Amino acid sequence: MSRVRLAGILLGVAALTSGCATEVIELDASPSTLSAAEAAAVSADLSTATLDELTQVLSEEVTALSRATFNSDRDEARQHLDRINEAWSFAEPLIVAKYGELADQLTYDLGRVIELARSSVERNRPADADKAKSFLRLALASLNA
Repeated sequence: MSRVRLAGILLGVAALTSGCATEVIELDASPSTLSAAEAAAVSADLSTATLDELTQVLSEEVTALSRATFNSDRDEARQHLDRINEAWSFAEPLIVAKYGELADQLTYDLGRVIELARSSVERNRPADADKAKSFLRLALASLNA
């Protein structure tokens, strides 16, 4: 076998066997929790919710979306996605108002999480729902930093 052909085969094998993975580092901080009364109030109307309340809704809904997606319950997953989209539509302007120059990076990071949630439902990708759940914790932690 010629050296060129052997080198080509080795490069092909290397390309197929190498890959990249995302490492998620768990944080020790747990997300804030709302009382049952607060959660019910936020559930009724997100347009008047605070940023903390909206991030709590996002956290709960992304977790529920992940569970529904892994259980192959597409109708339930769509309902959770609708709620995620609604909460994000109100949270994004509040982040911009509160964080000024840092808002671009914060909204970009959270926007990527929302896109993973959308992809998990629209393209039936349970792994994207799980990534959204993991990355959301990190993105929300950056709001408190």
